[in-house]
Amino acid sequence: MATTNASISISSNISSYPVNINSSMTMLKAGTCHGLEETTGLRHKKFTATTAAVIVEHDELTDDKAHKVYIRNTSTNKEYFFYVAYNASAAGATTAETIGKLYGGDWMLMPYNGNVNITVASSTTETQTLEYMVFADGIVAAAG
Repeated sequence: MATTNASISISSNISSYPVNINSSMTMLKAGTCHGLEETTGLRHKKFTATTAAVIVEHDELTDDKAHKVYIRNTSTNKEYFFYVAYNASAAGATTAETIGKLYGGDWMLMPYNGNVNITVASSTTETQTLEYMVFADGIVAAAG
């Protein structure tokens, strides 16, 4: 049986009371004690334009499940970023479905129910590379 674990460690001295957070989780299928057994594979996509692109297509995954999505901006340049959104166009900061921005070196791991596309758009025409993967709770078989 597959087991995938994720962990995070955060320490900060930005307030008068230091913060230390250490947490981990086992990625499980929805409503079960069984681990996620499928992935889309670790992917890399190079961007040289600000046009939005779908990186996770909802119709490739089973709806309403406990998928987890990992996304990382591999750039070391902190000036540029990727918009990440739950819709067909991530091109603008004011898009209501925009989740946020991933600057160079930033990453995220989020739950995903598989009901909408996840899109990204680069803030620049300078070359940036995005790394991403879905730990899936059901991948829809491709039609012949």
